[in-house]
Amino acid sequence: MNTNSNRSLRPVIGMLAILFFLAFSVTPQVKAQGMSKGQKMQMMKKLKAMAPARGYLEAHNKAPQALLGGPIHIKVSQETGGVFVALPDKRKLDERVFGTPKMPRAFAGTPGINGLPPMARAVEDGHYTTMTQPSPFGDKYTVMADGKLMIDATDATATDAATTEDKVQMKATWKDKAGNTYEVRCCKMMAAHGLEFPTFGGVVTNHLLHGFTRLGTALMPTEFTYFGFWGMGAVLKNGKVLDQPRLIHGMLTEYVRKEGYALDEDNEVTPTRKQFHLMVTPFAPNMETHSFDKKPVNTGLTLPNGMKLPFWHVMFENLEIDGTRSK
Repeated sequence: MNTNSNRSLRPVIGMLAILFFLAFSVTPQVKAQGMSKGQKMQMMKKLKAMAPARGYLEAHNKAPQALLGGPIHIKVSQETGGVFVALPDKRKLDERVFGTPKMPRAFAGTPGINGLPPMARAVEDGHYTTMTQPSPFGDKYTVMADGKLMIDATDATATDAATTEDKVQMKATWKDKAGNTYEVRCCKMMAAHGLEFPTFGGVVTNHLLHGFTRLGTALMPTEFTYFGFWGMGAVLKNGKVLDQPRLIHGMLTEYVRKEGYALDEDNEVTPTRKQFHLMVTPFAPNMETHSFDKKPVNTGLTLPNGMKLPFWHVMFENLEIDGTRSK
């Protein structure tokens, strides 16, 4: 990159750094810069407006379009075995997805749920290393028992639209060592139309998501997704509703963990294995701004350090899978 290009990026990168920390708890250093509340809100608005799929989404707010070849019906279940529950961690950054300090990629959109501002990335020897803040995407995890999953879904709508024919019925449960049962249910309403990236009517089948695609957070590896969904649901503990409505994202993908259950980079993905990811994000959709606002999930789980787990990112691996297309 030439010198003029570097100079033109500096104010943008500086702005993105500030906005990232606004989204993930403002630090004293950022506060010391003396920005007014109005200035912070204005810069956050600009960052969200940079989400790369905005133009495409504007063209898809009409009648739903049918999936070519007809609807696909999906069933995914787990009857026995545990689950892997992600814990807050600083995600290692894949240069293939995030670029380099001289040529950053994947920085537009709501920080954390879509993009990652360059100055929110630790740098060493001219390369990005990790996020500077913990997120739901990293190497830390715990195992919980008695994981059960039941999904009955239909992918009928091809693209984002004002309404959808897609459907999902999902119930997922697991237990901690004390015997408490955690549960997520979905979907009372499908996310028929995306805010910063497409949702394909709420259900998508046989598509790449995350990573370099910018369909969902770039903090997950690029992964072939046999079945994925976005919809509104509820978070429960011992049968009591703790938090609703919450945006729920689930996806049946190729395997993206390696030895020690560390999260893969793109070149480490295992196409011959599958896993199901359940995500209740610590952000809430803002229908007025067509973006996302920070909103920790009331999971009901207290971590050993006394902090509340602000999201669910749960992985099921002992799966029964069936998919059929309507004739």
